[in-house]
Amino acid sequence: MRVLDWMLPGPDKTTLPPPTNSDYRVLFMRYERIGDMIMATSVIRNIARTLPSGKVDVLATPTTAAVLERNPYVGNILMLDRKSWRSYRETMKRLRREKYTVMVDGRINNPPIFTSTPLLMYAGRARFRVGARGDRRPRIYNVCVPEWNRVDHYMEGSKLLAIPFGVDPDGADWQPEIFLSDDERDQAEKSWQEAAGLVNGSTDGGSSKRLLVNLSASEPKRRWPDGKFIATLQAVRARNPQMPMVVIGLPAEWDSVSKVASAANALPVKTPNLRDAFALVGTSDMVFTPDTSISHAASAFRRPSLVLLKREHKPYAPWNTPGEIIAWNEDEIHQLPHERVKDALNRLIATYGG
Repeated sequence: MRVLDWMLPGPDKTTLPPPTNSDYRVLFMRYERIGDMIMATSVIRNIARTLPSGKVDVLATPTTAAVLERNPYVGNILMLDRKSWRSYRETMKRLRREKYTVMVDGRINNPPIFTSTPLLMYAGRARFRVGARGDRRPRIYNVCVPEWNRVDHYMEGSKLLAIPFGVDPDGADWQPEIFLSDDERDQAEKSWQEAAGLVNGSTDGGSSKRLLVNLSASEPKRRWPDGKFIATLQAVRARNPQMPMVVIGLPAEWDSVSKVASAANALPVKTPNLRDAFALVGTSDMVFTPDTSISHAASAFRRPSLVLLKREHKPYAPWNTPGEIIAWNEDEIHQLPHERVKDALNRLIATYGG
């Protein structure tokens, strides 16, 4: 890392030059989880608005790239498969060709000495490299913003990456965004119509609000048991007999999705790709989910949500989302009592389902 520090171009410490023409090109690097990329869309938007082109290129993974589809603030999407050395080689070759003015490391929770980011920045040869870093060496970034304190919300740390571009963090909108096509919305609407038909015989759903339930979590330790989902949803169904409910999950959990949906008189819907799930979130009225990318999608669509979140993960909670977070502190999520969740879900529906 010290060798890379010495070999990287540009001054050791500097500020960004003002963007004056279309040759001023910015690459935002964010190649981890789906939820991280969703949160990053607000940073990308605010940086893009300062540029003559109005767009920022983004380095993503084949999975997280789906978040950026149809985003008007995103230019080129560079793909990096983190499991493939060939992908690293090809990405580094492309970075060398693209000749970016500025490269921004959006991974504020990972010190650069533990990531591949410095190698990618070396390949890009950008004279200006923005990242969250203190005074310690090696100084991979030469336009540094304060390190995230890991106590405030993750978005509070991410905002700082836009300050070198002249963005006022207190005056800008930091709500994430996901953009759907008409076809994606139409397909999701068909599912909701079918869900309405299950409970009231009419595909228009009447005046009942729609509840989307996601079972899957990014890790097994965050996955609430099927039985507790069933107990919770059956209690909610008893109080809301005509409310359309859709249940989704990862393709590998289709048996669980079907079982839970059947027990709650809800519609199980297959979501073979991420965009299908996003469309259901965007056309819902409320969302119930464990800590996963769906909670951040709900934030992007401003959907009231009930999120089951490990207490220590509160800095990664969905940003500025109406609803409630159950910050569980049990050793395992399966110890979280369904009565607590049932009461919270009933409060959500009472507040936003009228």
